[in-house]
Amino acid sequence: MAVLLALAGFLAVTQIRTEWQIRRALRIPSTRLEELAFELREQERRRTALEGQVGELRVRLAEYERAAAEGRTAAVRLSRQLQELRARVGLTELEGPGVVVTMNDSTRPPRAGEDPNKTILHYTDIAAVVAELWAAGAEAVALNGERVISSTGINCVGTTILCNTKRMAPPYVITAIGDRARLTAYLRRPGGAIELLAAFDFPVRLAAYPRVEVPPYRGTFRFEYAGVSEKE
Repeated sequence: MAVLLALAGFLAVTQIRTEWQIRRALRIPSTRLEELAFELREQERRRTALEGQVGELRVRLAEYERAAAEGRTAAVRLSRQLQELRARVGLTELEGPGVVVTMNDSTRPPRAGEDPNKTILHYTDIAAVVAELWAAGAEAVALNGERVISSTGINCVGTTILCNTKRMAPPYVITAIGDRARLTAYLRRPGGAIELLAAFDFPVRLAAYPRVEVPPYRGTFRFEYAGVSEKE
């Protein structure tokens, strides 16, 4: 009996001491340890689940970033192609090496009985020089500040020239971008439009420059029969 009482007293003292140490260290009663252990296990489980979700979100974020980067690359490529197409159809101002042709009416007064129209420039004279520039490899052409594109018409209205619905009077200044040596050689070739005009006393000046500017086309595009194709 004495041994049992001593053992019981020892266990009681040990429990009291343990309780005191727990209260001192954790500031909670020992009766809540099991409850807190359960909550701790639940929090660890939730943390593990959240860590898994974070990993999945990081993977998805990396996929979104890669898709966005590819989209930006495609957008840049399409923008570059659009700029090239705009330049080709004449909607962009261009600059580069080229030549400038200045043409004017003849300084020679008409002779007695001579038709005065023989001393003024006609649209056919302007169109001939423009055509030769294209044939020589010009990449862009402008007439008195009007961009010449595929739909541009050069016509005669009385004593003036009509280009892109704009009336023009001499002097006519044709600016072309391209290989200066090639353009100059082609325009000065024997039997060309410039030699023919010079033979009839029309002053024509041809000059090459390391940099000339050609303005964009400012008009509108009108189609009567063309439409957007339904094919992709």
